[in-house]
Amino acid sequence: MDQCKGVEEEGAFPLNAPSHVNNNNNNNRHVIKEGNRFSNVDIAGISRVCRPDNPKWQRCAWALVLLSCTTLMTAQVYDRVAYFLSTPVTVNVRVIRNQTLKFPIVSFCNKNKFNMTAVRALVKEVEWVEGAPIPTHDPLVQVIGRKGLSAAEVWERTSHDLNRMIKECWFQRNTTCDEMGSWSPIYTVLGICYQYRVGAPVRTSGIFNNLYLKLQDEEEEVYEDDRGFYILIHDPRDDPVIDIRTHGTTLMEGFGKDVRVSVREFKTIPTQQWPCVVNVSYSSSQCYSRCFLKALHNHTRCLMPYMHGLDGEPCKTPEEYTASLEYERDLLFYGKWSHKECRCLKQCNEDIYSTYTEAAKTNHTSEARLRVFFQDLTYDEVSEELAYGVIALLCDIGGTLGLLLGASVLTFIQCLEVICLKLWARIHTPNTSPVMDLAMMEAAGDK
Repeated sequence: MDQCKGVEEEGAFPLNAPSHVNNNNNNNRHVIKEGNRFSNVDIAGISRVCRPDNPKWQRCAWALVLLSCTTLMTAQVYDRVAYFLSTPVTVNVRVIRNQTLKFPIVSFCNKNKFNMTAVRALVKEVEWVEGAPIPTHDPLVQVIGRKGLSAAEVWERTSHDLNRMIKECWFQRNTTCDEMGSWSPIYTVLGICYQYRVGAPVRTSGIFNNLYLKLQDEEEEVYEDDRGFYILIHDPRDDPVIDIRTHGTTLMEGFGKDVRVSVREFKTIPTQQWPCVVNVSYSSSQCYSRCFLKALHNHTRCLMPYMHGLDGEPCKTPEEYTASLEYERDLLFYGKWSHKECRCLKQCNEDIYSTYTEAAKTNHTSEARLRVFFQDLTYDEVSEELAYGVIALLCDIGGTLGLLLGASVLTFIQCLEVICLKLWARIHTPNTSPVMDLAMMEAAGDK
């Protein structure tokens, strides 16, 4: 009895257990014992490393080979994953001939910033009301704040009349500009300017089939001794508040310019290295313009007429207006402000109008002539596509695993199974084996 008792304690089940329990017990024990061995994992050479009956030199040699292959595999997988996370792209360029094209916005400003005839009339009106003369030095600035006039109101009353500046305006043959589109005033750092917007896409191209504009400044007295016009051709989403000064081209009286326009449509993918904004209504030009206006307002604390979209009081005194003008020049022309200071992203979908200009003298020295046209109805579509996707990543990783280790996804599932079985066996108490627990439960169920 004592000998049997010893056998019972040494075994993992009672002697009086049913025979089918003993058979299941032995089978389960064998499955767990065989399943938690790394030598059974289907990786070439791992059985030679894990079997203790193999010669020591053979185990060491295969261990060195497996370590080398694992190191190379890890480096290759890391390289592929890093390349995938960098979001590489390929650029495709297509030349597309279309039936119509969207005509750009044409904005222009008179370099003679204010109508001096209107300035003189406003000065006389203020002097008559107040009964006191206004200083002759820069009279436009001196009337700001008098009679409650803000800078914006002074600009409106002293701006150039569009109908007096435009002598002719045609769009396509025998069609006036007003029939095809409309003019609207815009406030910029150059004063009140005007922009032309075509109502519908154009269906014709060529030098005589798009915009023809003849401009003239009839004012004899010049504000700040500057004549001519600034011209800016841009996308409808762009903001010309500062762009017309920094990116515009000059058109002088007595000259004509023929501006040939080509379109490039960019469709880019936001990446970690080159992020962009997907929203189609977003424009980096508007972002830069707003950044500039905020920088100016933070210093002056009053709003110039072109500072739209900001909260604050308008400039109401000559001192405030003059200080704003001086700091505006410091920001734009003397390097106290840069685009780099703004956290503005490019838009993912962008239309860029490239211009090619030819200039020549005209017979009328007091007039300026402008032609803006498409050479043809083609445009360049520049699009980006992912150069390295998930499928390519999985193929490269699978090829590396198969080449260096002879492994697959199922192999790693085997490794995970072995690790889980070992952990499960370890967390049980030493006096109770998982096979004994299973046999006890089945015996209890039979009873």
